[in-house]
Amino acid sequence: MNRTGSLTIPRDTYPPPAPGIPLSQHIYAHVRALIVTGNIAPSEALHEPTIAERFGVSRTPVREALLRLRDDGLVVIKKQAGTSVAPIDAGRVEEGILVREALEPRVAELAAATISDRDLAALASETDLMADAVRSGDGRTFIEADDRFHRILVNAGGFQQISDIIGRVNAQLDRVRYLSTAQPVRSRIAVREHHALIKSLRDRDGAGVADLLRHHLQGSWVIIRAILAEQA
Repeated sequence: MNRTGSLTIPRDTYPPPAPGIPLSQHIYAHVRALIVTGNIAPSEALHEPTIAERFGVSRTPVREALLRLRDDGLVVIKKQAGTSVAPIDAGRVEEGILVREALEPRVAELAAATISDRDLAALASETDLMADAVRSGDGRTFIEADDRFHRILVNAGGFQQISDIIGRVNAQLDRVRYLSTAQPVRSRIAVREHHALIKSLRDRDGAGVADLLRHHLQGSWVIIRAILAEQA
């Protein structure tokens, strides 16, 4: 693991922002990913001038990105001590669990009525990637594909603000998941559950999708809470 995080990554390793994407959003997304995956460790300092130099930008978009990360609970900004990566907060993790379990099944239930063939194909593709990752023991690829699966499903409901809320709280959950590779038994079960979800979506069975997703999420919480307990 790279314990000095983004501060040692050469500037030219960062792709330029996509057209129309604000610089602050571009920086936010990259630094957020480094924190969530554990490439920048909890309590590690984040220096605005250094990050600005790596991205080749002024300090203004860096400051805006760090403020967003603070609002997500991923960094701590103190006037005298500066900015650092926030420790993993068990309370925030539990809040994330509550938010996802309350919102995702309902959104997925509504999405079942209108989900497109394109989204169904994308869900199947991500599930195939998860299955491949289980076979190869690639926990990181498994988590990334699993996150994309859930993001596609939530976005299919058309509720952008709910999608944004879930995306923010999911950062806290993924910080815990990346502390350990995905557990093989649970990973294989998750793949089967994803296949069942896709079938219910194809059948336009909204109530069935909600029940399956609620059960699926609860299985994930068992793993997350176990990892948290190990860390404690």
